[in-house]
Amino acid sequence: MELASINIVVRDADAALATYLKLIGTNNVSELIKLTGLKDDTETVDGYWLKTRPLNLAILTPRGDKGRMGQFHQKYGQGIHHMQLHLGQDEFEQTYERFNSLGWPVSRPSYFGKFSEAVFWLEESGPQGVPVKFATKAYHTLKMWPEVVYNDTPQRFEVVEIKEKIIRPRVDLKTPVVSVRDFEKQTQIWATLLSRPARMREGGERPPVDDRRGNQFIAQMFQFANTSKISVYHALNPEGSIRRTLSRYGRDSMYYDMIFHVQRDATHELWRQWEKAGFFMVDPKPLLNTGQGNGNYFFFIHPLSTHGVVCEFVSQWNFPENEEGEAYMVFDWSDSRVFMVNPDVNVKH
Repeated sequence: MELASINIVVRDADAALATYLKLIGTNNVSELIKLTGLKDDTETVDGYWLKTRPLNLAILTPRGDKGRMGQFHQKYGQGIHHMQLHLGQDEFEQTYERFNSLGWPVSRPSYFGKFSEAVFWLEESGPQGVPVKFATKAYHTLKMWPEVVYNDTPQRFEVVEIKEKIIRPRVDLKTPVVSVRDFEKQTQIWATLLSRPARMREGGERPPVDDRRGNQFIAQMFQFANTSKISVYHALNPEGSIRRTLSRYGRDSMYYDMIFHVQRDATHELWRQWEKAGFFMVDPKPLLNTGQGNGNYFFFIHPLSTHGVVCEFVSQWNFPENEEGEAYMVFDWSDSRVFMVNPDVNVKH
């Protein structure tokens, strides 16, 4: 199982595409696929699939307000609708049966004939509280074939040439963030859903994080081999924006934001580029995180300029594990160009 994409719902997919190409940079998009009339078991959508690293970004506009994404857009407006996980076909079928045996609400599987791909949804009404989509590339007949909705879909798809070149330093889409009320329960639910344990910071503690914007929260993360991760946040203070957003929408779980990692020595230059490009910067400059010796720069772009999505940016790092299975932070200097002390000084010879 791999975390594959973050999928956002927007009013105008073409306008949102222009925004996110300006944000990410066309040099950080390896391929752009335009989808017209992509149909599953409840609705038809149009939009784009951006192949970025390590997660893809899907920008989708529903036709009408009857399906999952249409109802979401009507009720909540633009924003993150779901994440998509990719599985081998055997694991895909086993996961579908596992969720059924748990009594979790899964959709009828849909088969996309033009791609030989199959998907099913773990519905928002499930214990995780947000929609999650599972997909596979079929290499043999689906065992649950009597339950499958077979679609010759989309009406059209094409690889689009990006004509306007927008060059940015390295920008990696890495993390969807889910905010929850019941942290202990949701941590176990997500561990069951993803068939993997949550990873804690080194030492096995969960010290509260202060984002210096009025939020104090604890977080668990679920790591994937492609260096992406899912983070589950629980805000401790009701007056912070995380808890206030949950209360405003009357929800116990929701997608809160998505996190991009940016090249460490280009963090301030990126911030200036985005401000010049017209994005609404929440912060006056990138902030240096001194909490728990974190040492990363971070900043946010306001959702008013990113089609309803809170976008968070953090200087590059990853979370490998030590021998005890605990996660610890390692800075990523792989794209750094300017330094006074060569990062290779830490390489063991």
